[in-house]
Amino acid sequence: MRKPKPRIILFLFFFFLLGCAHQQVQVKRTNLPIQQKNKTQLIQELPKNLTNKRQIIVIQAIENLGKPYKWGGQSPGQGFDCSGLVFYTHGKAGLWVPRTSKDQYRNGRPLSKPALEPGDLVFFNIPEKKTGLHVGIFIGKGQFIHAPGSGRQVGLASLNNFYFNQNFKGGRSYL
Repeated sequence: MRKPKPRIILFLFFFFLLGCAHQQVQVKRTNLPIQQKNKTQLIQELPKNLTNKRQIIVIQAIENLGKPYKWGGQSPGQGFDCSGLVFYTHGKAGLWVPRTSKDQYRNGRPLSKPALEPGDLVFFNIPEKKTGLHVGIFIGKGQFIHAPGSGRQVGLASLNNFYFNQNFKGGRSYL
């Protein structure tokens, strides 16, 4: 039997280390996001004192509920992965954020759970992928919008969900 060439091993190792833009979050069926509410109702429930940029980010996230998950996707037309949704919504508000979840986490201003405001980012470890990070957009009342993974759609989830509560890594803000 032939030994694998060092280049192939290096390529496989590099591919394994890629950020969220190149991975899928697999949430067990028992931990599905909470049932989606009507988009209009979600927008009406937003705090009235949000800054313009926060409002744009959250409304863009809500408007993209139901869009398909697409690995590497960063637009409504092609679909979204988790960090692509953040990249898109923040861009609509005139804010630049890095493209991958790891860089979004690394470069954002750290926040604790109680300090989160609508438009801030919430990050989660992915236990199945030791180096992976998943990201969502906090919309208030313990809820966030995210692109959960292959075969799924951009959806609404709760920070109190067992899976997300157990794997919460931290909050970040670009506002």
